[in-house]
Amino acid sequence: MSKKPAPPLLPLPGYELPHGIGEIRFNAPSATREEEAPSLRGALQAFNEAVAAAGKHLVITVDEIQDADVPGLRSLGATVHKSADTSSKILFACAGLPEAATAIKELRTYAKTRWDHFDLSFLTPAETAQGIRIPFERGGIPVEPEALDLLVAEAAGYPYFLQRYSSAAWHDWHYRQGPTLTLDEARSAIARMGPMLEKQFYAQAFTPLSPRERRFCRELALRGPGAHQLGDVAAALGARSSRISSLRGGLLAKGVINQPSRGRVEFRMPLADRYVREHLGQFDDEPGEIRIREPRMG
Repeated sequence: MSKKPAPPLLPLPGYELPHGIGEIRFNAPSATREEEAPSLRGALQAFNEAVAAAGKHLVITVDEIQDADVPGLRSLGATVHKSADTSSKILFACAGLPEAATAIKELRTYAKTRWDHFDLSFLTPAETAQGIRIPFERGGIPVEPEALDLLVAEAAGYPYFLQRYSSAAWHDWHYRQGPTLTLDEARSAIARMGPMLEKQFYAQAFTPLSPRERRFCRELALRGPGAHQLGDVAAALGARSSRISSLRGGLLAKGVINQPSRGRVEFRMPLADRYVREHLGQFDDEPGEIRIREPRMG
């Protein structure tokens, strides 16, 4: 008797309730992903055997590990762990945002006790300055102090921003071929790269948000950089923090904010608070406060 095909999975919509009460979301079924796990382990083992036969080692790297599905991550972790006691060890490295620790906790005990963990943060101003100045000096181009200070401030310790602004400044110098990298060239590089980075990082993330989500981001940004108490943001929206859990959850799922610790939230993207403050008109679509009404009893 032939096996019946699995029924198609239903879409997983979210429904925002009226009057700002909250939102209903459906969780994806996990049975299908669990069934795929053994085949993933088998494929990884076969691949590793082929690599070992060629006299090499298999290296697996995963970025944005916090977005990985748990069954697949468990299969990967189990395969890596099993290879540790063989002559064909698999080397595994992953990176992710602070909430990646939650994904790691879903793995078996060996991931918590035998894997090395490193907490990385943004570069300090001194490290950022070195990252900009040293490559220029190795190319025989001194950087004027004012130009360096401006590039350091705009990069804000974020390596990708450092790379893009420095690269643009290098091209501006190369066009002029002066004795130093000047403040005007740094300003020109920032003016050229800034709009592109805004579109790439911020506009794509903030434009699809609902009015309620944009107001949440507005209140969070007005509190400055770093993490802030969810209760303070909720109070500014005219509600208790317990009443905006769906709003917070939606922004977490969309990758707009992080929750570095219990009861605290921060923007996921570097300098996002500055971007929001500079574009407040885009985050104030609804006049007045957002009131999230308490449900009536009885």
